[in-house]
Amino acid sequence: MTRPFLLVLGLLAACGNDETPIDTAAGQPEELHVMRSCEAAPGRICPFAGDGYNGFNGDGVDRFDAWFSFPMSATFSAYGPVIIADWNNHKLRRLEGDDTLVTVMGTDFLGDGDADHLDATPDGAPGTSVALNHPTMQQYFADGTLLSASWHTHKLRTWDPNTGLVHVICGQGAGSTGNDPEPIADALLNQPKEIAIDSAGDVYVLDMRNEQIRFLDMASQTLTTVAGNGTKDYCGDGGPAKDACFNFPKNTNPEPGGAIALDEVAQLLYVADTESHVIRVVDLASGIIDLLAGTPQVPGDEDGAGTAAKFDFPTDLELDGDTLFVADANNHKVRAIDLTSGDVSTFAGTGEPSCLFEGDVAVPQICDEQHRGGDGGPAVEATLYRPFGVDLDLDGNLVIADSYNQRFRIVYR
Repeated sequence: MTRPFLLVLGLLAACGNDETPIDTAAGQPEELHVMRSCEAAPGRICPFAGDGYNGFNGDGVDRFDAWFSFPMSATFSAYGPVIIADWNNHKLRRLEGDDTLVTVMGTDFLGDGDADHLDATPDGAPGTSVALNHPTMQQYFADGTLLSASWHTHKLRTWDPNTGLVHVICGQGAGSTGNDPEPIADALLNQPKEIAIDSAGDVYVLDMRNEQIRFLDMASQTLTTVAGNGTKDYCGDGGPAKDACFNFPKNTNPEPGGAIALDEVAQLLYVADTESHVIRVVDLASGIIDLLAGTPQVPGDEDGAGTAAKFDFPTDLELDGDTLFVADANNHKVRAIDLTSGDVSTFAGTGEPSCLFEGDVAVPQICDEQHRGGDGGPAVEATLYRPFGVDLDLDGNLVIADSYNQRFRIVYR
């Protein structure tokens, strides 16, 4: 089966402000019969947002009626409202108090910044004038400022909710200077896919195509390598993290891959090494990296203890106490790692995709019949389709970016 996701990756070649229009929902079936709500109960999966259509149907639309295009993540924080990374619509969208979605960063065109490049100046630019190119993740600083991993523009951008202004704070283009540390004013990034902000307001950055994890010290304004020697491979377990190799996606038009989750108390950084199909952990105090779960470079779908388990293209992580959730994209599942016992178990998904494709074309009748995907029932009996993101809401429930189904779903705990 050919992955339809690859059809949209041709847009990635355009990084400039070339006014390439975003995708629309042409050719979608007339109605997908997506369930609107269901009763919250532990272990039950319910809809959270999205009508199931691939496209964009405007701002001010109720979250259950909204169209997405391969959504990547949803940020829940005490510091600000819910923000969604709508990947192939090239937008960050805010969930309003009336349950509608409004764009706060991004335009109707793919690009890199506003027409006058004011987002790269101290003045900044209004968020809705700043074109994006496939944003993947965002987090809030404690002052309510939002930080976005602007993935294919190789930048980190902030959005101020009080002024609506966007600023580039790091990233002067695609590549690597080779300097370590380096001033962030000179720094190059190469598809920064994920970020993690610590309590001091410093930022860990998964620099995907540089095959590294880097640390942005906001006080000194420097960028330092935490893990990864820049080589795409699998190596280094049990040794210094800076000497290790990662297998983050790095072909001509890669899919988003790699993920990090920070345990600041234990000083551990968990890493989804996507194309090695494993979860690794960096001890930030000692600088040592080790294998946590999965069989290196052997994709599969097996629960079990630690390294006996198998993943296939893990793309996101979310830490909740002693549980680490994994978006296991190619297995169409969310997995849970018990960090006390090391056991890996299935948290959501049967392993079967909830829409079937013939070649690159969706079969409307099949999608129509299956699109509910188990909403209203146990999460382990639901069908997902290449989930790329997992996030906890403020009540500890898990929200899944069911990316190929163009929806977000919530599992109550």
